[in-house]
Amino acid sequence: MSATVSVFGDSILKGVQPDTGRKRFYVNDNLGLGAIALRHGLSMQNFSKLGCTITKAWHYVQKMFGRIDADMVLMNFGGNDCDFNWAQISADPLTMHRPNTDLDAFVGTYCRIVDHVKAQRRLPVVSTLVPVQKDKYIDYICARDGLDRSNVLLWMDRNGIDLDALQGSYSDAVHGISESREIPLLDLREAFLSQRKTEDLMCADGIHPNSRGQKVIRDCFEEFLGDYLPF
Repeated sequence: MSATVSVFGDSILKGVQPDTGRKRFYVNDNLGLGAIALRHGLSMQNFSKLGCTITKAWHYVQKMFGRIDADMVLMNFGGNDCDFNWAQISADPLTMHRPNTDLDAFVGTYCRIVDHVKAQRRLPVVSTLVPVQKDKYIDYICARDGLDRSNVLLWMDRNGIDLDALQGSYSDAVHGISESREIPLLDLREAFLSQRKTEDLMCADGIHPNSRGQKVIRDCFEEFLGDYLPF
């Protein structure tokens, strides 16, 4: 029987991209993770879900673990956790707003998931965050949701919000979890930042990789499996 890799993540590892004409998202999966796994003699299960935060993931992993037989569990979370409720910010830019998941809660819950996976004698793997293109992202969500862009920018300026730095802190936290729990790291962030023009790898919304960006993830995953097999 071949070993199995189970993927738990958000829209990035599901292969989601924006349909800007219809203001919605759809799956355009050029990641090819299943084909990569097959070439390495593995089977693949992808349980990634659009909009998944680490809190939702913790409930989902506990629910699904009794139904799967994974040897490696690859996880990618944080992009939705460090995001905000932009509609509330647009409506009330003078109030303090918190990320969807505060950093301490993000780390604590992620560690619980990792420890749960290890307790089941499976190999947990965590992955860093694909870098956001903050200007594209703000323009996209304001246009898509009819938000007051000036209010959004006012709130960010008043509170010193730098989306690059904020997202980077969550990605660094994932790196720290890898080190503290002594588990493998799939460094997607470094793979993207090592490219000449990161913005060329992203869709118009500034957060989802386009087909070229998905190829970077694909190559990173293939290299990772080559380094860690057999696990």
